[in-house]
Amino acid sequence: MSSIAASFRRWPALIALLLSMTALSAHAETYRMDLIVFLDRYAPTEAGVAGQAADTGTAIDPGDAAALQAAGITVLPDAAFGLQTEWRRLQNSKRFEPLVHLSWTQRDPPSRDGPAIHVRWGQPGADGVFPVDGRVKLLIPERYLTLDTDLLYSSGGRSWRLDTRRRMRRDELHHLDSARLGILARVTKADGP
Repeated sequence: MSSIAASFRRWPALIALLLSMTALSAHAETYRMDLIVFLDRYAPTEAGVAGQAADTGTAIDPGDAAALQAAGITVLPDAAFGLQTEWRRLQNSKRFEPLVHLSWTQRDPPSRDGPAIHVRWGQPGADGVFPVDGRVKLLIPERYLTLDTDLLYSSGGRSWRLDTRRRMRRDELHHLDSARLGILARVTKADGP
């Protein structure tokens, strides 16, 4: 009888463990980010500062599948890009020039200091600096989806930085900009119901 009683005493601990595992898996979510980096052709050019280098730190190259997978990020193919209409509108605009588009899914974005994706566009100049260089990352500090960007646009020995952190409402198109660079971004939930 004592072995049966001992078995029943273990049940609450086992049930608590199973419930906590279920709760953890219920909170695990995957988000999808679609992003366009564009240039404002008519923005004033005198505001730029003398050439700077982009701070890409430990940003992961979009072609580094192993590092991305370890970070819980999957870069999606161009055919799956979700802002095609916005890209075409920017292409048809006299004022704006779309430069880079990127789509990815990310499992459980961290609250801070998470993995960043390296964004680079164009051919490097004689100084080795790319026209657009920097990083973007998706975070969830304090329960809010947040896009953290640090991008640098360089031209003619001058640079303009887009360094911002913006809360994002899910399923809405967001616009971030600086003197020369802008971003259109939308985050959606990638998990099924």
